[in-house]
Amino acid sequence: METELRRAVLSRLNAGGETRFGRPYFVSRLRREVGCSESEVLEVLWGLVGDGLAYLDPSGQGSSTDNWHWRLSSRGLRAAEGGSWEPQDVDGYLARLQREIPDLDRLVKLYLVEALRSFEARTYLAASVMLGVAAERAFLVMANSYAGSNVPGSTSMAKELARPRSNYFGLWTEFRKRIEPVRQTLPDGLADPLTLDAVADLIRLTRNEVGHPTGRIIDEDTARIHLTIAPMYLQKMRKLTYHFARNPLQETA
Repeated sequence: METELRRAVLSRLNAGGETRFGRPYFVSRLRREVGCSESEVLEVLWGLVGDGLAYLDPSGQGSSTDNWHWRLSSRGLRAAEGGSWEPQDVDGYLARLQREIPDLDRLVKLYLVEALRSFEARTYLAASVMLGVAAERAFLVMANSYAGSNVPGSTSMAKELARPRSNYFGLWTEFRKRIEPVRQTLPDGLADPLTLDAVADLIRLTRNEVGHPTGRIIDEDTARIHLTIAPMYLQKMRKLTYHFARNPLQETA
């Protein structure tokens, strides 16, 4: 309910109209439309203020606070207009992710939530590092599924995974090399070169560069792009994982 109410508040504030602070105005009207209590609406509104997505505009009203207006900040406008993968709208982002990948790995979700919360707090370097950890976990789940399959190259991949000090990006490079000969046999273009190159860039930036003391700076736009393409990457990893799991390596007597 809280996620739906938050989206409703963002949508109503973005649409304009009656947004006055006094309870008979915006709060009361939204309460009737959504079917919740006034306190729930106020809790969401002040939560948006705390997140830097909304503010109260006095609009020359002086001490007459009833006629102050709830407004969306520039960040709030992006959250309201940016679509379901807008990282400013953490709840909306996670709600869509839950719908599209309901069985998302627990650790992937843990680190992805940390990435979103870091982005929300404007700590973009931390957001990228946490996203890199989530991407690494999703890849390792998929790579282990590949290693246990009968798809050509799986035995070699299993040996790479067994190395005690395997480098994450090195493992990705090995996977790419071994999957290339059978790429055309994978369903739904799961290993098309453009997607694999995009994933490789995401891994390189968020783990090999940002995750080490290189001094690289991540700005808001770069962090937003990473978080926007992350769901596509996670969906690809999940589909590959299930494809390999449906083709297990047969035990030999």
